[in-house]
Amino acid sequence: MRLVGHRGAMAHRPENTLESYRYAEELGVAEIELDIRLSADGEVFILHDETIDRVAPTPGALAGINVATLTLEELRGVDLGEWLGIPTLTEALDATTTAIQIEIKDPRVVPAAAAIVNARPQDFERLQFTSFNHEALVQIKTLCPQVSRGFILGGNTTLTDDVDALFGLLDENQASFVHLNVNAVRDAAVQELHRRGYLPTLWPLRGPDDVRRALAIGAAAVCADDPAAAKTWIADIVAEIPA
Repeated sequence: MRLVGHRGAMAHRPENTLESYRYAEELGVAEIELDIRLSADGEVFILHDETIDRVAPTPGALAGINVATLTLEELRGVDLGEWLGIPTLTEALDATTTAIQIEIKDPRVVPAAAAIVNARPQDFERLQFTSFNHEALVQIKTLCPQVSRGFILGGNTTLTDDVDALFGLLDENQASFVHLNVNAVRDAAVQELHRRGYLPTLWPLRGPDDVRRALAIGAAAVCADDPAAAKTWIADIVAEIPA
């Protein structure tokens, strides 16, 4: 079961910073998950939220402002803590060697993100575009077909026992991976995912019970805020399984 660092190692370093990604790699994660958006001047940068309010200790004059209306220069002035700033997608790719899940937070970023990745064929195999947004995945499939895709289900989306609609979307966006929120899981539907060749990722992993749930559904990967703790939970739970 692969371990994915959620926004790097966000329990240890400011989330979605280069230092968070580096530390996640030091902890031995198999993959890193990050979030991309488009600035007002067309640059692809990394931030989860629509504003900096939650992640910036002192947002100042930028409090409450949608980051899509800010230029990269303005975003560069944001301190995310520990004097770490908002990186671009290019900087994150340059700073890492592990596999990366690139979550598309806003479909408007797709053309620019595709252009960046298409210029880096050496990275195709280690990258995966993911999104809650079906249309964003369809668009990235067209613009960057060499890179795999993952469909995220969670929040208000529940994986029910009737999965015909889901598989209709998967047929269209041709996602190879399905990323399930722990609250979206339904056993019969997961069995159907396996039957059709999908190995789900479970997120977020926040305790031993989530590890047990992931093992029970045959998850191929788990995504954790705290990769260091997750490694311990996984090792302890696996050790409980009879040989």
